[in-house]
Amino acid sequence: MTDTGKKLISIVSPAYNEEVNIPLMIEEIKQVFAQKLPKYDFEYILVDDGSSDRTWQVIQEQSKDARIKGIRLSRNFGHQIAMTAGLDQAVGEAVIYCDSDLQHPPEIFSELVEKWEQGFDVVHTVRISTEDIGFVKKFFSDAFYKIINAFSDVRIEKGMADFKLLDKKVLSHLKKFREVNRFLRGIVPWLGFKATQIEYIARKRIHGRAGFSFRKSLVLAKTGILTFSLKPLKFIGYFGILLTITSAGLTLFSVSWFVIYYSWYFSPMVTLTLFNAFLIGIVLICLGIMSLYLSYIYSEVVNRPLYIVSESTNV
Repeated sequence: MTDTGKKLISIVSPAYNEEVNIPLMIEEIKQVFAQKLPKYDFEYILVDDGSSDRTWQVIQEQSKDARIKGIRLSRNFGHQIAMTAGLDQAVGEAVIYCDSDLQHPPEIFSELVEKWEQGFDVVHTVRISTEDIGFVKKFFSDAFYKIINAFSDVRIEKGMADFKLLDKKVLSHLKKFREVNRFLRGIVPWLGFKATQIEYIARKRIHGRAGFSFRKSLVLAKTGILTFSLKPLKFIGYFGILLTITSAGLTLFSVSWFVIYYSWYFSPMVTLTLFNAFLIGIVLICLGIMSLYLSYIYSEVVNRPLYIVSESTNV
């Protein structure tokens, strides 16, 4: 409860070069709570993830309202870590986390809270479309979810992004996860709890460039696969078995042909060269996959801090 006797809802957003969007986001949140959620108070925790523009100065200006809180990281730690830094500071009865660029519309906060009031501990959102989205971006977005679900052990609905409501008991368990290579879209479903989802249409970005580039999407997909699945390692084993059987079969065929017809069906030198090149390629691919797993293990065992806070306001 706050001093007003109202329940507190925490809102968390990472921000990277969002100096123009932040005031607009804050204004919309204030309107939503005044008009649709009057029986709740809110705190809005913004995490400046190493922005190069005036994002931090804007957060400081907005923090004249005590409900607006800011955390400034010492450098760019990435979207998932920045989100975690904000979640670590949330103290509300429930927390809504979303992006600060207005593509996750604040007007549906009331729908999230309504589902929470009905007894759901986790309320996911599912993007059914995005205003003015191009064909290429839509194609790669669809491919992202197909790849994740093909390899990951935790299924993620198409369009389900980092825009959710969590009850405080769910958040308390989420805070125990301290891995560096984190994939919140996988961790939250893995936690379990009573969950539901609502659909929404994502807005087009009004100002600035999208922080999630194609390269960052690939990195996120890689993290999701490596932290939530051993399938790539299993596939290596299965492929090794298949390759062994195939190689033995071709060798037996080639030897049998020579014994019967006294000639080689394949040129020995060509066959050996191509087969060796093929095997070397497979070995390198397998080593690359195992190296990725080892690099993730290394990142965890060195036990460095997830993030470093250089400044904060109202926290």
